Amino acid sequence: MSTNDDSRDHDYGRAHRALETGSIVFVLGALGWLAYRTATTLDGVGDLLRVALAVFGAYLISDFVSGFVHWAGDTVGDENTPVFGPSFVRPFRHHHVDQMDITRHDFIEVNGNNCIVVTPVLLLVILTMPHATGAPFYTCVVTAATSFFVFCTNQFHKWAHMTKPPALVRGLQRARLILSPEHHAIHHAAPQDKYYCITVGWMNPILHKTRFFRFCEALIARIYPRALRARSAPTT
Repeated sequence: MSTNDDSRDHDYGRAHRALETGSIVFVLGALGWLAYRTATTLDGVGDLLRVALAVFGAYLISDFVSGFVHWAGDTVGDENTPVFGPSFVRPFRHHHVDQMDITRHDFIEVNGNNCIVVTPVLLLVILTMPHATGAPFYTCVVTAATSFFVFCTNQFHKWAHMTKPPALVRGLQRARLILSPEHHAIHHAAPQDKYYCITVGWMNPILHKTRFFRFCEALIARIYPRALRARSAPTT
């Protein structure tokens, strides 16, 4: 773990690392339990196909969520924004200054914050998941699978920046089943205002062609224009 990175040293102490570690342990345990609950509830090929469709939908949802959060971190506010500036905006902006920094993070630092976010979501799913298939059950499956892919997103992002990822990872990247370096490079090319999705990137062409993020920026500009980062002074 690097000790000379201001973005990580800022407000990153033992208490937060303990919270990240505890969240990772809970998330892994919760996902294992929910996978068991799902497998033991299914009854027939039809249920299995519906679960597969739910997991596929969750992958797309996670990709979209990763893009929306990434866009917000790159575009809205600045490092001095109260509450969210130092902990949320700063890491996104610093990533464009030092793209390889994420590769120097260990497993806990890379994945801890996402686990903190999905912990209450998974707890709710555990408490509400029905014991029979139906709309509520598949809603829980989608939510749990989305949480799993959110958990994976920063790891996929890290691998996309590594010069020599593991062979299996590189195979998944080449198959476009997780975020690939080639796809992610489009986002890092100036002016760094597109292809924000970093789980797998499948949603990026759709969001780019529909100008979804430009619409979001126009909406914010109409409501509170000072909230947007000036594109005339992009991060490098």
